[in-house]
Amino acid sequence: MKNIILIGSIIGIVNSFILIIYALATKKGNKTSNILFALLIFMLTLRISKSILLTFSDGLHDLLLTIGLSGFMAIGPVYYFFVESVIDEKFKLKGQQLIHLLPSIIFTFMWIFLDEIRSNGNIWHIFYRTILLQYMIYVTYAIIKLNLSAYKRADIIKQLNIIGYFLLAIWFAYLLNEVSGFPYISGAILYSVLIYFSLIIILNKGYIINFSNPKYQKTGLKPDENNRILTNLKQLFEKDKIYRSNTVSLVSLAKKLNTNTHILSQVINENYHKTYFELLGTYRMDEAKILLLQNKKYKVSDIAFDIGYNSLSAFNSAFKKATGTTPSKFRDE
Repeated sequence: MKNIILIGSIIGIVNSFILIIYALATKKGNKTSNILFALLIFMLTLRISKSILLTFSDGLHDLLLTIGLSGFMAIGPVYYFFVESVIDEKFKLKGQQLIHLLPSIIFTFMWIFLDEIRSNGNIWHIFYRTILLQYMIYVTYAIIKLNLSAYKRADIIKQLNIIGYFLLAIWFAYLLNEVSGFPYISGAILYSVLIYFSLIIILNKGYIINFSNPKYQKTGLKPDENNRILTNLKQLFEKDKIYRSNTVSLVSLAKKLNTNTHILSQVINENYHKTYFELLGTYRMDEAKILLLQNKKYKVSDIAFDIGYNSLSAFNSAFKKATGTTPSKFRDE
């Protein structure tokens, strides 16, 4: 049984490196998310490799033990960044965010003091349980933020939740080992299951986190064509202000862009995460707010017609739905 667990854990580690290479090499999905996913798997691999070596060997050098714990300290923050990069299209990695990884980085250089820390049982338990607490706080916060976010892709939220729950299960296994002597290798076993889950997604769907809408996966829209349509679309909305016309439609817009309505809907959905009508409404509402505040004497009805609405009632309804208040109250406030 011990040999089976060892072989299964080693295969899990080998597969994890395959997963890392795939995430870094693939052109699908979001590049930042893919890098963070690869980093998450790498940190997990460091932690689990340490567990396997410690379980099946006579002992480890303090440097290897420290690297394993450093990886453990980085898992929570990296998973949090990974979730942020998926649910926030404007997310970018910044130098100041490294402060979240600072404890892990600093601890890596503390390996010369590790033996002294471990020699005192009470200090070690406090130290190790603090690491467990940090891990749990980051992962739990990321899961809560994910499920409270306005992100609309239920399939992606489900995938991220599954990864998060596996991370909490790994944490729980190490917590049980710390407080009750639960088998130390259980964390490595759970990690292997997580890796196999991720590989199954790749084999079945060809991606880990896919940002394209499932109904558009077979359109064959090429990146160059996507960029062309998006660039011209932005010009029509931002420079030509085509949304001011009350006759503009998805069909007429597609003709102007030399494409069809299905592909145009795909471009809008994948780049703005909105439908055509939601995008149209966003531009109209943004201009309406500016016009309402620029000139107090400008009639609300005139603003409604100027930005493309056929009636004042339709404008009032759309404005209240978007802002939670009426145009008149918005102006007065």
